[in-house]
Amino acid sequence: FRSLVLVDAPCTGTGTWRRNPDAKWRMRPGALEQRIKDQDKVLDEAARIEGHPEGSKGLSLFYIPMRDEKGRLQNLEVMRLKDKLGTRAMPTAELFLKRTSAKLVGGELHGVRKIASLFNITRMYNSVCALGAARRALALAVDYSRRRAAFGKRLLELPLHVETLSDLVVDFEAGFLLTFHLAELLGRDELGKASPEESAMLRMLTPIAKLYTGKMAMTITSEVLEVFGGAGYMEDSGIPVLHRDAQVFSIWEGTTNVLSLDVIRAIEKEGAFPPFVKGILQLVSKIKGFDAEVAKIKNQCSDLGSFLQKAQGEGSDFVQASARKFSLALGRALSGALLLERAFLDQSPRSAEIARRWCGVPVALGFSSQEHRNLSRLLIG
Repeated sequence: FRSLVLVDAPCTGTGTWRRNPDAKWRMRPGALEQRIKDQDKVLDEAARIEGHPEGSKGLSLFYIPMRDEKGRLQNLEVMRLKDKLGTRAMPTAELFLKRTSAKLVGGELHGVRKIASLFNITRMYNSVCALGAARRALALAVDYSRRRAAFGKRLLELPLHVETLSDLVVDFEAGFLLTFHLAELLGRDELGKASPEESAMLRMLTPIAKLYTGKMAMTITSEVLEVFGGAGYMEDSGIPVLHRDAQVFSIWEGTTNVLSLDVIRAIEKEGAFPPFVKGILQLVSKIKGFDAEVAKIKNQCSDLGSFLQKAQGEGSDFVQASARKFSLALGRALSGALLLERAFLDQSPRSAEIARRWCGVPVALGFSSQEHRNLSRLLIG
């Protein structure tokens, strides 16, 4: 069983842990949802001890052996398997725990703090998986375009088709560098070699990379399905399952909105914005031969700082309404710096063109007024 869950989530029932006279923690009846992988042996769970307060502050972390000494499920019943849109190769089950024994990990009331360190790993893992899905889709599209003929030419000879694929390549390359910059920072942090500024950038980049790559994977797989036309809509092409599975990358480990709010939390509670921008400016300060693009990245950083100051002055509603576009803009600025760094280092025409195209796209930061937000509510009805 994989992932960390809250037993008292409304959609999956309720349950609390109670210490028994045998000194073991046992689960009072409660249902929860889990992703299942056949060979896994344990379940890690953040749950509430009986009598502890509501909310995340009342959670503790438990280690639950899935099977007893004889290999039987230990007071754990699989209620049903969920009928999902995608990722059917990894089933999701609704489980029922009744007097299931567990071990407390890390002390009472420390559940969220103990599992928080895993967020960096699982969100980076999600980003890498999203990249893999997008890259596979692009490879299929390019190969198909070399073979398929339309209007008397191969698809790769048609200007509009080439422009469509090249836009997808630029988006992918930006996400690739963003994610592996995150991997570098995570490695340095785990080895104790990260500076305070790098640790702050890691804190903010983790949700940014995950939200960007999740959306990127969906966009690319959808466009690739179009590349194949009607054939791509057929299940036997393999493209539909690739597209369905990609949808989960914007859901697992936090939706786009949840991650955007996490970026704001990192800024407000941990002061991560100044080190993040400083890291971007340090990257572009070493780059030669791309003066116009470097100037755009610097201007973006300045605009981001001005916008954040204005947003905080307007209040929490303004900040929340702008969080998604602001987070994407942060990712776009850092991606641009990384693309320019690569173009400068490898001196290849391809890398240079990717960087120029990426930096040439205007960045939308957010909403400007209470009136705009009121009109947004009007549109929804």
